[in-house]
Amino acid sequence: MHAIKTNDRIFRYSHTIGSQSPGGPGFRYPVDLALTKDDIIYVVNRGHDGEEAHRVSVLTTDSEYIGQFGSNGKADGQFIWPVAIAVDKNGLVYLADEWLNRISIYDCNLDFGGLDFEQKNFLFKWGVGGSTEGQISAPAGLAFDSNDNLYISEGDNHRVSKFTKSGKFLMTFGAKGSSPGEFNTPWGITIDDKGFIYVADWGNDRVQKFTSEGNYVMEFGIPGDVPGRLRLPSSVAVDRDGDVYITDWWNNKVEVYAKNSSHLSTLIGHAEEVSKWGNAYLENNPSDVANRRLVTDFEPEYRFMMPSSVAVNGQGHVFVVDSIRFRIQVYKKTRK
Repeated sequence: MHAIKTNDRIFRYSHTIGSQSPGGPGFRYPVDLALTKDDIIYVVNRGHDGEEAHRVSVLTTDSEYIGQFGSNGKADGQFIWPVAIAVDKNGLVYLADEWLNRISIYDCNLDFGGLDFEQKNFLFKWGVGGSTEGQISAPAGLAFDSNDNLYISEGDNHRVSKFTKSGKFLMTFGAKGSSPGEFNTPWGITIDDKGFIYVADWGNDRVQKFTSEGNYVMEFGIPGDVPGRLRLPSSVAVDRDGDVYITDWWNNKVEVYAKNSSHLSTLIGHAEEVSKWGNAYLENNPSDVANRRLVTDFEPEYRFMMPSSVAVNGQGHVFVVDSIRFRIQVYKKTRK
């Protein structure tokens, strides 16, 4: 098990979840995930142009496939460009569609039984496209606060807007620019246990931290293509110690910072073992097994390729959506 030691922290590669599949189980260009306290993972599969692989996969953290829902389209419960997902306190799942500029809500308090529910668990939707306050344009990230209010990063409007979970507009902050408190196509967003908001400021190569009222506090990262620096960061997560994890999308890595913004570590991907789903796929596809025997260097396969999302749980696990590799790589953090 690969271990990365830095300061008093140790990051160990744990395991890999998922494999590629145009249907289910399996991922197809996953872009975001949401974790629950019950160790359930919801994974947004975006697919790509010409391939209707749009769905949300439901599984456990130990790779047990539960089922899936959603499909490609504009009807209720469908989506065109699914990009972000979040779960409220009642277990309802919220999905952002950056093409349709809407938030769709699903009931996942049910027994999927390994089935594809399509739109059967759809409840309602809200959102109006536009640039005035209360409208949304290219929603890119979702995060609930402790009061179950929903914060949305808007890529086209270069701001963060706050709504009740039923869609009532509450406030907004940010504008296009590169000064503190401004954004250039913000993407991922998270809220820590103290209520501070962190936004992956994609076009400005940084992550910014704000109070719950939207007041600027500080930022993490500077532009660059070496360890410790960022280029087009896509997602951010904060663990119980206050350590900040940022997916460096362009540079194919995850950067870890202390809460004072000092750099701690760089994760590059260590998936040296094939996942459970991957092994099951190979057992049913002997021609692919034969092709793998011809490979002389698997190291490029171990590494991240355009990681799009990161999340942490209370047990110190770090989940990284390895988008182009159709998988999630999992690390475990411990303290010396």
